[in-house]
Amino acid sequence: MAAVLSFISVVAAWVALYWDSFPPLLRRWNTDDYSYCWLVVPLAIYVAWQRKDLLPKVLTPSSGSGYLVLLLGGLLFFLGKAAAVDALVFVSMWLCVVALVLFVYGWRSMKAFFFPLLVLAFAVPPPPFINRTLTFELRLISSDISVRIMQFIDIPVFREGNVIDLGVIQLHVVDACSGLRYVFPTILLGILMGYWFNSRTWQRVLVILSTVPTAIFTNALRIAIVGYLARNVSVETAESFFHDASGIVIYLLSIVVLATWSLLLNLLGGRKAEQRADSRPGYYGPPTGRALHIFIMAAVLGLFFAGNQYLLTGRVVPERISFDHFPLQIGDYSGKREYYDENVLRSLGSDDYLAGVFSGKQSGRDILVLVTYYDYQEPQRAAHNPVSCLLGGGGWSLASSRDLPADPQSGRPFKVRRLLLDKPGQRLLAFYWFQQRGRVITDEYMNKVYLAVDSVTRQRTDGSLVRVELLLEDGESVEHGQKVLDNFIKNFSTRLKPYIPE
Repeated sequence: MAAVLSFISVVAAWVALYWDSFPPLLRRWNTDDYSYCWLVVPLAIYVAWQRKDLLPKVLTPSSGSGYLVLLLGGLLFFLGKAAAVDALVFVSMWLCVVALVLFVYGWRSMKAFFFPLLVLAFAVPPPPFINRTLTFELRLISSDISVRIMQFIDIPVFREGNVIDLGVIQLHVVDACSGLRYVFPTILLGILMGYWFNSRTWQRVLVILSTVPTAIFTNALRIAIVGYLARNVSVETAESFFHDASGIVIYLLSIVVLATWSLLLNLLGGRKAEQRADSRPGYYGPPTGRALHIFIMAAVLGLFFAGNQYLLTGRVVPERISFDHFPLQIGDYSGKREYYDENVLRSLGSDDYLAGVFSGKQSGRDILVLVTYYDYQEPQRAAHNPVSCLLGGGGWSLASSRDLPADPQSGRPFKVRRLLLDKPGQRLLAFYWFQQRGRVITDEYMNKVYLAVDSVTRQRTDGSLVRVELLLEDGESVEHGQKVLDNFIKNFSTRLKPYIPE
């Protein structure tokens, strides 16, 4: 009875602690890139059931290790909340499950539970910066390989960055092909293939190492098939395949490739019978102390919950002026406000924003402005690096990214991050900076550090992201465009002060 009550109490405490983290986690699972996560939990449970015979005859709880993992989970929970990084909160969820396994079964059971816990870790979507740094490069590689395949089968094609021009149709690979959509589920597939079909460690390692090349090649093949259909069947058929059936077909092909490779490795190296500790399922050692440790874990999770509520109630939201009153005449520039629809506002997650186009009377140049402001920042509603937004559509590719030091001569007294994006026939110059609680920061990771520190020391997480963009003219140098933006920022930045609290 004590064991049942302790288990109910720890589950209730775990659900209460992470209650507000489930919606963002499920939203990530509902996206195309992470829809495979819905299968992870039942897969992990099934694999754990398969490996129950590997449990030792006597199970001894590992209380020291369990409390250490539990405290690490609590640390990541508070750090994720303070720095507005939901990936840390999701990892904290997983660590609590690991701690519970240690309290119930102990380290000696890890031979049985290590692999199911590894599979369960795939339920945690990776942080967005991995998406940005990994996916974009994979798309470039997939684009290049797909063009080579099409050229090999005599399809005339031209590639510029992530835009593939077939004459009858243009494929914007940035929008339509997500390398992440195939890479992470293919890695999980490779891990499961190695576990189910191979028994030797070196065979499993080779299967896992082949997953990323398989994902890249099959994704490139998908694009090449679209090119073939567009040239030899019809554009309508190509577009229909591209948006509807291609993902299923390509993933089935990945399964066939990995299964064939796994079976081939078995032919080369042979299978080895897996040694099991005991063939009698459900044979447990003395339960002494197990229920007590689980009750203590529930109490610790309750303390984490109380601490988080205390931090939330003490949060400071400074007074400020709304962007509704922001002046639209800044020096030589006249502005025109733009207003986003509900879907865009939901994705921004900001409490206030300024968006518009400022046109210079003398220069005739248009400068796009976006300032998002947050009364407080938390996972899923925080200022973030705008690179993924700029690269998210329109076929833009990132040509360069670097910090520009403060330039008092031009009237810009702080440093900014400069981005240069290009696509066939166009170049876009963008400056951005994080303006948060009296600091101007260009590094996203340092911004998260200050966010966590200020959350604890000042109980403030308010802040803003400022972004200005200029479309470069034909033949215009980046340095000249930079001077145009600097001249605008000179007056624009001083006007922001009443709207972004210091």
